[in-house]
Amino acid sequence: MYFEILNNGEIVPINKESLFCETEQVFVTSGYSELREKYSSSLFAATCVPTNFEKKEGNCQYITRANFCEEIKGLLACQVYDLPFPDVNEAAIILTEKPVTKTILIQNDSYIYGPFDYIDEIDPATNQHILHLKPISTPLNKIQQFHIGKIGIQKCIAYLSQNNHSHMTFLCNIKRIFENIDDTIDYITNDQIISTYGNRIAQNSEIRSFNKGTIAQIRKCYTSSQEFRTFPERFNRLFQSLEMAESWDNTRKDLMDSFLSIDKGKEILKKYIDENKEKYFREEKQSFLKKLQEDKLNQQQTFNELVNKKEQVEADIRKMLRARELFLFNGGQISTITITAEEKNKIEQKLSSRRKELDTLTAEVKVLEEKHSRFKKIEDLKNEIDDLERERDRYRDRKRQMEEQVEDVAKKLRESNEVLTSRLVQLKPDVDALCGLKPKAVFSSLDYNVITREISATESDEDTRENLINSVLDALNNRGRKTDYYTVANILTTIAQCQFTLFSGLPGTGKTSLAKILAASLGLQNRLLNIPVARGWTSSRDVLGFYNALSQSFIPSATGLFDLIRHLHYEMKEKIESAAPAIVLLDEFNLSQPEHYFSPFLEMADPESKRIILTGNPEEQHFQVPTYLRFLGTINQDESVQSLTPRLLDRAAIINFDDFEQDYDLSVVKSDTHKDLSISPITGNKFIDIFLPRSLEMTPDIERILQLIIETLRDDNPEFGTPVIVSYRKIKAIRSYHNVAGPMMYIESKYKALDYAVVQHILPLLNGYGQNFGNRLNTLLDNLPDEMERSHKLLRRIISTGNQNMFCYGANI
Repeated sequence: MYFEILNNGEIVPINKESLFCETEQVFVTSGYSELREKYSSSLFAATCVPTNFEKKEGNCQYITRANFCEEIKGLLACQVYDLPFPDVNEAAIILTEKPVTKTILIQNDSYIYGPFDYIDEIDPATNQHILHLKPISTPLNKIQQFHIGKIGIQKCIAYLSQNNHSHMTFLCNIKRIFENIDDTIDYITNDQIISTYGNRIAQNSEIRSFNKGTIAQIRKCYTSSQEFRTFPERFNRLFQSLEMAESWDNTRKDLMDSFLSIDKGKEILKKYIDENKEKYFREEKQSFLKKLQEDKLNQQQTFNELVNKKEQVEADIRKMLRARELFLFNGGQISTITITAEEKNKIEQKLSSRRKELDTLTAEVKVLEEKHSRFKKIEDLKNEIDDLERERDRYRDRKRQMEEQVEDVAKKLRESNEVLTSRLVQLKPDVDALCGLKPKAVFSSLDYNVITREISATESDEDTRENLINSVLDALNNRGRKTDYYTVANILTTIAQCQFTLFSGLPGTGKTSLAKILAASLGLQNRLLNIPVARGWTSSRDVLGFYNALSQSFIPSATGLFDLIRHLHYEMKEKIESAAPAIVLLDEFNLSQPEHYFSPFLEMADPESKRIILTGNPEEQHFQVPTYLRFLGTINQDESVQSLTPRLLDRAAIINFDDFEQDYDLSVVKSDTHKDLSISPITGNKFIDIFLPRSLEMTPDIERILQLIIETLRDDNPEFGTPVIVSYRKIKAIRSYHNVAGPMMYIESKYKALDYAVVQHILPLLNGYGQNFGNRLNTLLDNLPDEMERSHKLLRRIISTGNQNMFCYGANI
């Protein structure tokens, strides 16, 4: 035992304030094996009770159990190492054993430095632990981010504890002690420098390549900044890292050449070529086959010539043999026919020469027959390929015949439809006369054209985005809607990145009015379409319209959505780049079931969507919907509305309005919220582009928190009830939001953008039943950083409301 937590919450070394136990140990009555396995290499907290056994000298006075123990949280205690203070460029120490606390301190020359987070790496050669140090991710009150504290050891003596058995030293009450630090040290690591400032460099649209000139440009950009004057050493290390990275190309080439010159490199290269042989040798293979075909033809011709020559020689030999036999026969029977020895030798020599020639031709024919057999196999393969191609042609002909049959059937159906339609048209005047119907007057549609302002070519997307947020903020404040920069940045980023954005809250919290004032602040004029949703809407004909076959005309719905989408389709068709954004506001969005009346538009939430709306009108069969059309919805949280399904929640971002704005200007009641402030909007495409993320990567600390949230909700442990799956669509939306909103909100808190994203994308998914599901939500609450205030507040409200409603938990959306 090292420390004791007193009743007032103060932590003191064991046996210092009062005698706890002379042994400084606690006896574990049950679960010792489980406890040893779980906390074998970490410090933990144990709840102890006095023993009921007979107390003897040398025995433990207190006992505990495995289920009375838990991990220490925060900076209750840190292990202290007496080592030389490591240089920030190295930022590593070597130990024989891994620390037992998540954070550590370094003692050197009567000072204690820290606290440090660390990454443990084991050296396989020596089995030693190499700890890569970095400042803790959550700064203390007197210590800035990426800094560590320096404090004299005399200020810490009262809170230091060393166990005689383990010879380990610990310091408790870190937060209280480091309120009196002597100095702070900038201890930002090279990785943190790259992730912090490299991200800003990557988001700079003026930097499109990376070379020596780029490094000079970056150096010039930063040397005039206030941050450079505050932390010059950081930026010198950044510039040094960039120069090392720029010279890496030449170093990499030398390494590759050196590697490929050794046997191991040649072996790996040969293996790679073998694995990709089909890809890289396709042309060589075709050229070889062509040459093989030509060789085959030449060899076949030579073969045929040699066969003919062989047959001719064989015929000559047979002729000579017959002449010889006749000569011998006549020489034995007729004495008058004589032959000289010289003539006989000539005949024998000629015969021997012919036989040798025959043997040579026979050997050449044998060799050619072997080659011919290989060519024969190639010929068989070619014939098989020809058969397959003929079969393919037959199937193509059959497919064409079937398509012609389908076309004939479709033609007959169209002809039948035209006949029926013609008969209906003939009957329509009679029906109108009998019903007393009059022709409908033609109404002129609204003017959806808005003049947009031009953006300077020298103005970056970041500047355009910042100017837009500030202009909207000023317009909202002028119209009496008092709000702050971060709220406006959150709403604009969410609307630009999400196809569906829903304002949620109780009646009277200003959802609809804010949507209308926001559209006016953007200068949208008639391009904001307000649609009050009615109860009982069941299909798209209620919100869009339908085709009347009797009158041969399309009957638009009274919502005006058909006219707006037709105008936007015209802008897409004519490629009008200066078109302004457009917003459809669905007031009381969930008064009817959105999946029924709005189903054609839900598919647009997917990036793969073709964004096409089918009308059923033969004259205008479909409309192309541009990306700069966004849908806003206001939803209530009472029994009069429909609950949102997981399918819709997965496609929408929910902005909560339950916190009523106390500083809302009551004079807005008298002001005209629709008054034109002569605001010229930016183009719709520009509005979408300036809020597009440059990357989906996040810093390691933010990535760690996001993964912890996802894993906590996904954990299928029965103790946590039903798991909650966060889809890839939601994860991508959170990453996109954070990469755009994070730099804008970083000054307030590095977790603020993630806080907004979690509240709007993840917490609305939390719906479950039972105490076990409540345990899951409490675990999630413990894992969230304290800086995520919005997430903490909403999650506590969900837990509190669920506990009061028989453990029925939900976001009430």
